[in-house]
Amino acid sequence: MNNRGGFIISLDFELHWGVFDHTSLNDKSRAYFRTTRDLIPPTLQLFNEYGIAATWATVGMLFARNKEELQELLPEHRPQYRNPQLDPYRLLAEVGENEDEDPYHYAPSLIELVAATPGQEIGSHTFSHFYCLEPGQDSEAFADDLGCAQRAANGYGPATSLVFPRNQYRTDYFPALRRHGFRAFRGNPETWFWQSRSGEDTTLYQRAVRLTDNYLPLAKSYLFDVGKEDNGLVNIPASRFFRPYVPSIDSYGGQQLKLWRICKEMTRAAEAGKNYHLWWHPHNLATDPARNMAGLEEILRTYKDLNQRYGWQSHSMESWIEASPQN
Repeated sequence: MNNRGGFIISLDFELHWGVFDHTSLNDKSRAYFRTTRDLIPPTLQLFNEYGIAATWATVGMLFARNKEELQELLPEHRPQYRNPQLDPYRLLAEVGENEDEDPYHYAPSLIELVAATPGQEIGSHTFSHFYCLEPGQDSEAFADDLGCAQRAANGYGPATSLVFPRNQYRTDYFPALRRHGFRAFRGNPETWFWQSRSGEDTTLYQRAVRLTDNYLPLAKSYLFDVGKEDNGLVNIPASRFFRPYVPSIDSYGGQQLKLWRICKEMTRAAEAGKNYHLWWHPHNLATDPARNMAGLEEILRTYKDLNQRYGWQSHSMESWIEASPQN
């Protein structure tokens, strides 16, 4: 990486596969995911307008063009989660035949659009939105899942950047990542309340502190100089989650405070020649499209200004590694 640092963006692209364990498909959620899909083209237009590179860490099941292809991609060894609600394969009987019939579980047209936009990287969010810390899964199932993810991305890959679902990662699974061609992953901020834990081990207090940290500085700076080498992989740590508009909090000035914190951290990173890694899910923007898209553009305007003033560069995870001399 040059000494001017960089602005890294990664998105967890998952649609219903990312929330199936706590969000059923009803009229409300279907409308929500249709809005999510509708917001992806204007998001890409903004990225193109402001010169933004980004990694779209995509759930492998979204690549399938139809149910037959999806069935052919399924792994032989699957996780046997203790909590059956976490098992995505139980949804297969309900999944439609193709993207036209079921735009909540297929997205080949959107993936093609992302890939056709300059600066966008198709990364991986595992094949099945695999939870590495949940009881009942194992390393063999994880390795099979990665293999399926790379086969699903054929034509766009192999993917070299991975984002672990729910930010659950474990270093003893890293050899499987290397075997399947991955070079980098998104790690968690170095603070206790972002430590990687299973869902049942993540306390309400920890969740509350994570939420509060979006508004008030509860931890040290999330800026970083270089990606840390971790068992042969580059850890590109997250700096900040672009949290969507929450009416109960943000209608009283919270939205402005969140955006101010992000833009202030970006400015400090650019001034110091450091790196800043922002992430979110595309479906986050659908909570309040007008406010969230306006917030996103404010962030991108800030980047453009910092790029012009300090030479601060925009990167996907892959392009950041390519620009890093230590890698």
